[in-house]
Amino acid sequence: MKFGIRGKLFGVSIALILIIGGTSSVILERETRGWYRARLDEDLRASANTARMLLERAPADIDLKTLSRELGEATTARVTIIADDGRVLGDSVVDPETLENHADRPEVRVALAEGNGRSQRRSATARREMIYVAVRADCDSGPCVIRIAMPAAEIEGAVGRLRGLIVFASLASILVAVFMSTLASHLMSRALRNLVESARNVFSGPTGRRLSVHGTDELGGIAGSFNQLAEELERTVGVLAQERNRFEATLESMSEAVIALDSEERITLVNKAALSLLRLTSPPSGRTLVEVVRAPALIDLVKDAQDKVSHGTEFELHGPKPKRVMARATPLRATGGLVIVLHDVTDLRRLETIRRDFVANVSHELRTPVSIIRANVETLIDGALADPNQAPKFLDALSRSAERLSQLVADLLDISRIEAGAYKLEPGPVAVRSAMDRAVESVAIAAEQKNLTLRTEGDVTMRALADPRALDQVLMNLVDNAVKYTPSGGTIIVRAKAIEDGVRIEVADDGPGIEPRHRTRIFERFYRVDEGRSRAMGGTGLGLAIVKHLTEAMRGQVGVDAGNPRGSVFWVELLAENAAAAPLPDESPPQLIAAN
Repeated sequence: MKFGIRGKLFGVSIALILIIGGTSSVILERETRGWYRARLDEDLRASANTARMLLERAPADIDLKTLSRELGEATTARVTIIADDGRVLGDSVVDPETLENHADRPEVRVALAEGNGRSQRRSATARREMIYVAVRADCDSGPCVIRIAMPAAEIEGAVGRLRGLIVFASLASILVAVFMSTLASHLMSRALRNLVESARNVFSGPTGRRLSVHGTDELGGIAGSFNQLAEELERTVGVLAQERNRFEATLESMSEAVIALDSEERITLVNKAALSLLRLTSPPSGRTLVEVVRAPALIDLVKDAQDKVSHGTEFELHGPKPKRVMARATPLRATGGLVIVLHDVTDLRRLETIRRDFVANVSHELRTPVSIIRANVETLIDGALADPNQAPKFLDALSRSAERLSQLVADLLDISRIEAGAYKLEPGPVAVRSAMDRAVESVAIAAEQKNLTLRTEGDVTMRALADPRALDQVLMNLVDNAVKYTPSGGTIIVRAKAIEDGVRIEVADDGPGIEPRHRTRIFERFYRVDEGRSRAMGGTGLGLAIVKHLTEAMRGQVGVDAGNPRGSVFWVELLAENAAAAPLPDESPPQLIAAN
């Protein structure tokens, strides 16, 4: 059973009243009994001394029986006159001749020896507890004792009456105290309830509310303390809110994923980057890390960090699109938890691969023409320059290798400018048929040498949103590739047609075609379907990569399909001229994908 503060105050008050009242009653009764007994002893001794004086001054022939009876009536006590040999000479209540010898009575012996004697004992004559006071006197016959006796019940009666008064007073006091304690506890409880309710309203209500301070008593002091506490709490909460906002802003603006764990390895905090990296829809607060992330390397990292030392690792995060993640776990010594910072290094590792492959491919592509130039120059220096039959052949090889080297450098410079954002695009309406015709004219001589049929198809009024220079380079590369790989006597068709929200340009040939496994990688840098044939054709392996990059920079798409019945169809899709004229991105465009 639970008691409120009012019940506790009332109970404490009643307990105090009962303890104090009971203790006071016992002490008062004991002191009263002692005081009354001492007063009674004094009265009896005074009466005994008065009787002694009367006895000593009385005539010699006075009747002691009569004297004792008169003294008894005067003192309302039992008066007994005893000779020094114990004989009872007179008694105010009983005939002395019927009484036994009193020489053995303690008060008589002490009185004869010391002059005064007292005792309390049960009387054989009166058959009750009596108090005796005896004094020695001088009778005519010699020393004697005058004894005054009073029933002990007189004391108990007086004490009993006093006890009744004390009990009555105590009960009255208890009732008054109960009423006062009830009233006081009620008032105190009501004041405290009001104080608690006001405090609850202050802390749950609008900011700035305070308790009303009434008076300067303890409750007023408590109210003042509450107000001071509320002000301090409000300032502290404000500071914490500012710190929390700054922390959240910093945390959410981080590109790195952050996960905080408590001492039991349960997640307490994740930022948006972590939700995105781990493909989570909501914060997994309260769950263990092993429940959320299926990455053994990350779990091992957390275990390694339990030795209070920061550890790092790199692992593969599996999923629909695998990611390469670099992680570092730092222990929190204050709380026993951990903070894990995750970096998505997928693009970085891919770019590192691109860089390595690019350097390897460029080195490989440069090695052949440089080797040819070096070998031919050495041959000419060794004497072939003077040979009228061999010298032109070596010089022609030097020219072709130099041209190939020049084309490779030009393509590399183009890609570098595009990736660096230096290849500025100026989008606008472009006549598609005119661009197609210019591309066909640029390869007309090469096509004629291979007896190829070249023709364009499409509405002359069709226009696309593109950069004229970039579109010319895209179409020239596609048509030039078609001429290179189409066998003699073949046909190349460059056609354009309208599609939803744009224009589709196709370069179709009836050459050997491209196997499906190569189509997804044909636009990678230095990727060749047939290494030997491509080099024999004089290609650098960068043309289609430039095509893809320029097309995407113009917000278009590029691809290749199988021809019907054979050959290949390279296509470019661009926005129509009436598409939203938002500026094309001139910042660093998407990175080209290197061949593996």
